[in-house]
Amino acid sequence: MRKQWSESLKKLIRPILFRMFPSSSPTYHCPLCGYRGSFKDKHVRKSPQLVRVSSKCPQCTSTERHRMMHLVLGELFQDWNPSDKSVLHIAPEDCLAKDLKNRFATYHSADLFKKGVDFQEDIQKMRFPDAAYDCVLVSRVLTVPPDLEASLGEIRRILKPRGIAILAEAYTHKKTDEFGEWRNERSREVGIDLLENLESRFGRVDRYLSDRYEEENQIHNLMVEDGTPKDSYPEAVRLKGRGFMDLVVVCHA
Repeated sequence: MRKQWSESLKKLIRPILFRMFPSSSPTYHCPLCGYRGSFKDKHVRKSPQLVRVSSKCPQCTSTERHRMMHLVLGELFQDWNPSDKSVLHIAPEDCLAKDLKNRFATYHSADLFKKGVDFQEDIQKMRFPDAAYDCVLVSRVLTVPPDLEASLGEIRRILKPRGIAILAEAYTHKKTDEFGEWRNERSREVGIDLLENLESRFGRVDRYLSDRYEEENQIHNLMVEDGTPKDSYPEAVRLKGRGFMDLVVVCHA
């Protein structure tokens, strides 16, 4: 309860402080909450120091991936009407959940560890019947479960015919780096080769890169390592001298 109260207070105070003491960073617009101003840097690791520049909206705390997903969903739903459909939101983000609940006829959330979800489920072996949902949304989850193949198989299994899986990951390698152990609560770092895996499972896989949307939404991953821009990422997502693009894929069953 104290933590929830503290986070609510931070959301109220942060945007005021950012406006009172403007930084030299660019002014951005958050499509989720409407805030305009500078965004907050995210410190990824200490040594070597890695920073995602202008990552977090100080008002709603959305990061690049949340804003990117919001924009992709807005575009997708112009042609794929969700009003009579069901969605399973795995590892649900609060800043996306409200919009999904308003758009879909049935909204369910699932997570193995998080409290307050509709179902406590392991993505590697879910208890839902085949063809249970019209849509499955998974964002920054596939780095976690030890068995990636089982996880992808389960996502495909619970989709209805003509259903869609919306997947978002940080594609930081050409080939997925499997750790072979549990490291910092992760089993792997995802590579571009995941896209080939998805294409072998689904009838069609559409790619949405962050460069298709306005720069003012700040949905690129702007990376700085020890004070120097880092862009050593796969060419499919690389932003020369800046970092890498966010990528959301929509997989059609």
